Amino acid sequence: MMRQIRFSSMGVECAGDLYLPEDLPAGTAAPALVLGHSGVMVKEALADFAPHFAAAGFVALAIDYRTIGSSDGEPRGLLYPERQVEDFRSAISYLQSLPEVDPERIGLWGVSMGGTVAIQTAVFDRRVRAVVAHSPSVVNGWRYMLKGRGREAFKALRDQLEQDWQRRYETGESARVPFLDLRHEEARKAQELSTRIYPTFRNEITLDSMEHMLAFAPENFIEYLAPTPLLMVANGGYDPYHTLDEVQIAYQKAGEPKRLEVLPYDVLGLYTGPGLEEAVGLAVDWFDRYLRRTRIAATTPAPIVETS
Repeated sequence: MMRQIRFSSMGVECAGDLYLPEDLPAGTAAPALVLGHSGVMVKEALADFAPHFAAAGFVALAIDYRTIGSSDGEPRGLLYPERQVEDFRSAISYLQSLPEVDPERIGLWGVSMGGTVAIQTAVFDRRVRAVVAHSPSVVNGWRYMLKGRGREAFKALRDQLEQDWQRRYETGESARVPFLDLRHEEARKAQELSTRIYPTFRNEITLDSMEHMLAFAPENFIEYLAPTPLLMVANGGYDPYHTLDEVQIAYQKAGEPKRLEVLPYDVLGLYTGPGLEEAVGLAVDWFDRYLRRTRIAATTPAPIVETS
C-alpha cells in the first residue's frame, strides 16, 4: 500500500511516497526507513525498491529532495548534498510523527549518491539506527570528478565555475547544465529511459551545484558513524559511476559494525533483475538485524555519589 505525502524541510515542502506493510496490525508501530534517490533522479525510480522493504514489514518513505521532482523549491535542480542531508533528517522527523512508526527504530537507505548522503546524514543524526548504501558513489566529490573527467576536462569545469561565479554575482543566477554525462552509452540509455518513464525527471542542474559536489566528502566523516551499523553493497563489474575502489576507501575508514558486499554486476546491474533483488535482500537482512532483532544502545546513567 502506497500513499503520497508532503513534509516540510527547512521551510520547503517536499514530496514523498509512503509504503506501508499490508499486514501491519492496527495499533502496531513498525520499524521504518527513509529512502533517498541519486542526484536529481526522482522518487518514482525507487518504486522498484520500496515495495521489497514494505513486504518485509518496514514502513518505507521514498523522498524527492528539495527543488527536485515533485518537491517544491526554486531554482529547480539544486544538487546541494548538504541540503539533501537536511531533507533526510526532515523525513526522519516526519516518520517519527506517524502512529505506524516506531520512532526509535528508523534506518536510512540510499542509492548511488543517495547512499553517501545517507551515510553523512547518519553521522550527524543519531536517531538513525542503521544505514545501507546501495551502489554508493561520490565518497569524495573533488576526487570523484577529477578521476571521472580527467585533468583537462576538470580544468575546464573549474574555468566554467569561475565564469559562473561572476554571472551569479551580477545576476544572482547560475547557468544550467546536464546532470548525466551522456558521453557514456550507459548514461544515455539511463537518461532516455528515465525521461520516458519518470515525467518529473529533468537531466539538468544548476552549474553552481558542481561546487557543492566538489566540497562533498563523506569519507572525511565516515569514521564518526560508528557505532551506527553500515552496510555497503557495491558493483563488482564494469561501472564508471560507482567505482569499487572509491567504495573501498570509504569502507576502510568506517568503524564497526560494518559490512561490504561486492556483487558481480555492471553499472546498472543493481538497478534491475537479479542484482536488484539480491542487493535489496541483503539490505532487508541488515535492517532486520539492527532495527528489529537487537536492542538499541542506551546510555547508562552514572551512579549518584553522596558526599558529606
